[in-house]
Amino acid sequence: MTVRRAEKYEGFIVPAALLAVWELITRLGWVPHSLLVPPSQLALLIWELLISGELLENIRVSLIRVAIGFTAGSLLGLLTGLAMGLSAKAKRIIMPTFNAFRQISLFAWVPLLMLWFGIGEPMKYVFIALGSFPSMALNTMSGISTVPQAFLELARVYEYSRRATIFRVVIPAAFPAIFTGLRLSLGIAWMMVVGAELLASDVGVGFMMTWGRQLFQMDVVMVGVIIIGVIGVLLNLGVSILEKHILRWRMAGRV
Repeated sequence: MTVRRAEKYEGFIVPAALLAVWELITRLGWVPHSLLVPPSQLALLIWELLISGELLENIRVSLIRVAIGFTAGSLLGLLTGLAMGLSAKAKRIIMPTFNAFRQISLFAWVPLLMLWFGIGEPMKYVFIALGSFPSMALNTMSGISTVPQAFLELARVYEYSRRATIFRVVIPAAFPAIFTGLRLSLGIAWMMVVGAELLASDVGVGFMMTWGRQLFQMDVVMVGVIIIGVIGVLLNLGVSILEKHILRWRMAGRV
């Protein structure tokens, strides 16, 4: 039990070592604070920003933008993936355009989006949705196309209708791949919102970093980087917990 408990903390060894080295080289003056701020100073700044409410407000706005853009993009990706996975004809029609879309850098859309939507919230929502869409579509299609043939044959034995086969056999069997797409899309959405806020925003984590850069406040910029990483990990963890809960519930329903 002691060994297993120790193994859970092995992933913290490298981050702890990096933090120690980081603190040491900055405290000894090997790297100027204008380029690299000590972790202890960053921790103090995070606490001050939390107390003032500034950090929480920026995080709140960024998360709202992610929620709206991710929901729209992942839903469209889910429907597109279902269409291509369930229908060979739909795949032949959609896939060439979809592959062409995937070759375009997401940031290449920014000038057009700014012309079409301005620099307000709609532009950010669409930008995030564009980033969330491809991974969700591809993983959904892949999950459906790899459903074991034995499952489909069993559905025919029980004389399921096409609708029942899709909703009771195909989609549940594709859940792991769909959740992989969900996790990837959410991670991309979080990165996209930061990119959108770096380009045009007056609030949000990305804006906070831009403002810090303009004022030469390296500590604020680095706090932004840390917050992006921490929230990204928490979002991924949240999707993993949701996936385990749903898959456990689905398996329990079969017993």
